[in-house]
Amino acid sequence: MINLRLPLYYLMSYFLINPKILKKSFFLLWLSSFYSHSAPFEIKVHDELIAEYQQSAYEIETNLYPTLISPNQKANVFQTRLEYGYGIAQNSELGINVYLSNYNGENFFNGGKISHLYVPTHDENGLWHYGVKNEINYIKDIGGEETVFYEFTPIFAVQLQDWRFVINPSVDVTLNKTSYMSFSPSAKLTHSYNHKIDLGIEYYTDNLPFKSLSNISQQPNTAYLVTNVKHGTSLFHFGVGKGLTSSSDSWVLKMIASFNFD
Repeated sequence: MINLRLPLYYLMSYFLINPKILKKSFFLLWLSSFYSHSAPFEIKVHDELIAEYQQSAYEIETNLYPTLISPNQKANVFQTRLEYGYGIAQNSELGINVYLSNYNGENFFNGGKISHLYVPTHDENGLWHYGVKNEINYIKDIGGEETVFYEFTPIFAVQLQDWRFVINPSVDVTLNKTSYMSFSPSAKLTHSYNHKIDLGIEYYTDNLPFKSLSNISQQPNTAYLVTNVKHGTSLFHFGVGKGLTSSSDSWVLKMIASFNFD
């Protein structure tokens, strides 16, 4: 029989006499424990914003939310998504995204995605609007776990004068060894003022298993108050969100800036 006591003794002694390593290990364990419940890097209801044919589009999204380190101590989590999109055809955009984060003073690279967005040209006064987005995501957790998944996002919108309702019934399929499907619907309702400023609400539900759609109250659900400010071909989006379930983040602040260039 192999005696494991001696190796375990030396391993424990190594950590005890190296407080920096011990602190780092607890920090990584803590981060990995809440990471699966953190806000997504992209908190956005997809609509008709798309790069024009043979033109470039840039987008930066940041979100900030608090998380519990202990029952009496909180830390802020800051996430950033950088996107470059290019109009490869009429009404068709290819995009590349990078995910970055800062947790409690530590900087991390968390992966990214490639995406294709198709949105037909619409008359802004039309009633029905639609599109579709396909993307492959690669997420690297703080604890080292890596996830690759495919996301399919239909875009359905209704425009009634200055009111607009959009729904994204997204479906995610993990491409790891253990594959499963989940449902992550989102929606928004906005009212436009002078076609320059929109005010409205957004709602997100994340990673709802298809086998238990009735357990929606156990998954992250977040509602946002949002503002869109349009300036030429650019769009600035601001939102304040509140988690509505125990597995949701308590508060989330988000900002998205989109720019289009020839």
